[in-house]
Order: sequence, then structure tokens, then C-alpha cells
Amino acid sequence: MIHFRHHLISLAAVFLALGIGILLGGTAGQSWFAMKEQEVLKNMETKYDQALRSNSELKQQLNRILVEMERSHEEVERLLATRYADELRGSSVYVWHADQQRMGRLKQMFRSVGVNVLSYREGSVPLDGPLLVFGPVQPDWLAKLPRDCRWLYAEEVPDSPAKQWGLLENVQKLLTEMREARENS
Repeated sequence: MIHFRHHLISLAAVFLALGIGILLGGTAGQSWFAMKEQEVLKNMETKYDQALRSNSELKQQLNRILVEMERSHEEVERLLATRYADELRGSSVYVWHADQQRMGRLKQMFRSVGVNVLSYREGSVPLDGPLLVFGPVQPDWLAKLPRDCRWLYAEEVPDSPAKQWGLLENVQKLLTEMREARENS
């Protein structure tokens, strides 16, 4: 049988070891933890500074790309004006668009080739030019227009130079058809 004295000595040894561990951990371990904490903070600051520099460089690169893209659009407009100016100058085009559609660049492109851009009011009949309709859904009133009225429907406004070029080709065809119909009648 184990004596009470052995239990008491082993219990005292456990508490003594626990006290020494707390004392050593509290004094020597705290400086080690503080050093690791500072090291982690320095690494995080370094990564944050790198991310800020990278973000700044990306913003500058994006601005350069946007400037180049604007120059390209201007060059395309000049090419379109050169290609279509003689054939389309003085013509009129009626435009109807849904409220959320942005027409600024398209109107600018038409004006650069000499086409008058007129707003279309529902119920009127455009006789001197084709009607361009832009919207997510084709309006019902298009079917009620007279047969000799020429129109073109698109779900969205052409945003790329290639799509704008295609739209000008179609407008040119519609204007040619309208001229031929007037000459034949």
C-alpha cells in the first residue's frame, strides 16, 4: 500500500513543476512571442505595401489602355467617315431606343459620317429615312408601321467598331432600297 506521504510528495512535485513552468513561460516565453508577433506584422506590412504598388501600377496600365482604346475608336470613326461620307451624307436616320440603352457613341458615329440622327416618336411614320430600333424586346408597334417604312431592330446598341461597321452597312442598304423604291414609283 502507498503511504500518504508519497501522495503528498508527488502532489507537491506536480505543483512545483507547474509553478516553475508558469514562471519560465511568463518571463522567457513572452519575449519570444513578441519577437514572432513583430516578425508577422512586418511580413504583413511588406505584403500590403507590395499590393498597394501593384494596384497603383494596374491603375496606370488601365488608364493607358483606356486612352489607347479611345484613340482606336476615333480612328475607326475617321475610317467610317471616309468610307461612308459620300454615300450617307445628308441622309436621315430615326432612332428609337429603350430607356436603359446608351446612344451617345452611336449618335456620334452617325454624325461623323454626315447622317442626321432624329428621335422617333411612336405613331409617326418616318418617310425620309430608316428607323433603327434598339431594345431588349421588339416593340409591338413595329408591326403596325406601313409596309414602305424601312426599319432595323437590334437588341442592343452596337458597342464595338465591327458591330458599328455592320450597322452602317445595313443602314446604307436600307437607304439604297428607299431611294430605289422612290425612283420606281
